[in-house]
Amino acid sequence: MGLFDRILELFITVVLIVGGYQFYFWAQRQTFFDARYFETKWDQKINFDPRWVWIYSGLYYPMILLAALSVPTWTEFAYTVGCFLTLLAIQVTFFVLWPVAIPGHWRDVPRLAHPRSMQMLDMVWSYDKLRNSLPSMHVSVAMMVDLTIGHNWPVAGVVGLAFPLLIAISALKTKQHYCVDVIPGAILGAAVFFGWHHFV
Repeated sequence: MGLFDRILELFITVVLIVGGYQFYFWAQRQTFFDARYFETKWDQKINFDPRWVWIYSGLYYPMILLAALSVPTWTEFAYTVGCFLTLLAIQVTFFVLWPVAIPGHWRDVPRLAHPRSMQMLDMVWSYDKLRNSLPSMHVSVAMMVDLTIGHNWPVAGVVGLAFPLLIAISALKTKQHYCVDVIPGAILGAAVFFGWHHFV
């Protein structure tokens, strides 16, 4: 792809991210079924730290754009978009039919320490409601992003699971997810990626 193609590709990716998340936010607002809660003693042992929001959101979206840039052709880009949309459809199905919510008291936290980080996290929370839990969409997308980059740029595969691992830790440290959310998120992202590449 040339420079214009890459700029257009990034613009399309941003539109897809914004548009795709509208389905996610819609699913969070649905109350067809009562949400379940899965707080464990492991969740209670993880200390809240709002500074991890810069990984949770600040690293997350640039890495999605990097995954788009790693795709060599428009045809590959179209298939990659199809893979991500398949993951989105599965995630939305989970959120609507089997909703899991985090406890409201997780967001009742002191706001004096790390005010800039807390301000950023409050902005994230203004969009991301409590029914955002199992499986972790952030971790599933991070896993797919990592696999996409590794598939297109094998040298980048050296970093392995660093990105989804950082996103999983950030999801726990910002109290966005339960411990039981992150591994199913990673498994789902990998399963959709490999299933898509095998069958499509």
